[in-house]
Amino acid sequence: MDNVIQHTNYNGKMMLHFEQLLKVTGDLLYRVRIYDRDLNHADEILQMDDTHLIIAQSKWMTHHDVWLETAISKLGHMKHRLLTMMEDLLYTA
Repeated sequence: MDNVIQHTNYNGKMMLHFEQLLKVTGDLLYRVRIYDRDLNHADEILQMDDTHLIIAQSKWMTHHDVWLETAISKLGHMKHRLLTMMEDLLYTA
């Protein structure tokens, strides 16, 4: 019984983390698109936008721990890359 409660609590925390990352990544994608006026990162942004859309449309899979962990990892990498892009774009602006 305790294992079920612990797993549910863990999954709940993972879901919250997933939802936050999905929202933040979507916001960063929007902002990077706006600041990339010269389209220096257009291909990479488009690829991340497609990945973000696929993950968002697959939210029904969040009850699968492996999928959830993979999605969180992918969103985390995207967030890091988008922040780096944003820094570059703002520095050169």
